[in-house]
Amino acid sequence: MPIRYASLLCIGIVALSMGWVGTTPAAAEETIRVATWNIANLHHVVGEPLRAGAAARSEEDYAVLRKYARRMNADIVALQEVNGPRAARLVFPAEEYNLFFSGRYADDLATGRESDRIYTGFAVRRGIFDGITKRDVPSLGVQHTDGRPLRWGTEIMVERDGRRMRLLSVHLKSGCAQGSLENPTNNECVTLAAQRAPLEQWIDEAARGTVPFALLGDFNRRFDRFGQGDHLWSEIDDGDPTGLDLWRLPSGGESDCWRGTSRHFPQPIDFLVFDDRAWQRVVQPTFREITWDSEDQDVARATPSDHCPKAVEMRF
Repeated sequence: MPIRYASLLCIGIVALSMGWVGTTPAAAEETIRVATWNIANLHHVVGEPLRAGAAARSEEDYAVLRKYARRMNADIVALQEVNGPRAARLVFPAEEYNLFFSGRYADDLATGRESDRIYTGFAVRRGIFDGITKRDVPSLGVQHTDGRPLRWGTEIMVERDGRRMRLLSVHLKSGCAQGSLENPTNNECVTLAAQRAPLEQWIDEAARGTVPFALLGDFNRRFDRFGQGDHLWSEIDDGDPTGLDLWRLPSGGESDCWRGTSRHFPQPIDFLVFDDRAWQRVVQPTFREITWDSEDQDVARATPSDHCPKAVEMRF
């Protein structure tokens, strides 16, 4: 399925001014802060679990999520596992952020189709950019072996003072964090392997263009385990088109998310991936993984989320 343009779903939504210690808002520094956050089955209905096994969140839970959104203080947040803009609105206030969500959300509402009810999207701080264009990447929504469609990618193009950047929010198939994609032995790996071609197609198209780009999200793959030999990473970072070179954060370090608990996984699966042009703008020392304060962690319910946000600043 080719990339197709969709009607813009832009709903106002977050980040209040509480930022990282020792930094000032991005506009004052002429940088932007980009982030990715899988918010773990975030429902728009308070007190009701989104899916089987998901936590039913209370008003206090949403307040905690807003606390970390303020702490992250990002200008662009790639979102995953969110039940559409109504859910994101509970974390990202409308007066601070615009929302751009996957067209699969609108399609599901219009058709009543049953899906996994989680979508990719972006929250973008108001007043930062001169223009923002959104389009869908439905080709990533391959059919799982059980017939369910996977999540589409959501792309935005942001522009300021004549400079542009493309960003793609992705949430790839879970359950194959380190299994073979060349000779997959389970259905999850079969499905993730099928997502490689459309993901590489998007990257190749972007690499042939003139605009720097980044992929942000939950790749559900422990890239650091096999490094350049990983079956997904080697497919997308293959030097084709000529000159293509991808860089990722984090790379080579352990995650601190849920450290000291049974939910800690040292090797991350959430990444910010940049082409060489975008990488030259990344201020690498500013990379942060925003972890939970001990009083906010609920191991049994996996709240605030089983994924911690990751963010970095870029010159723009």
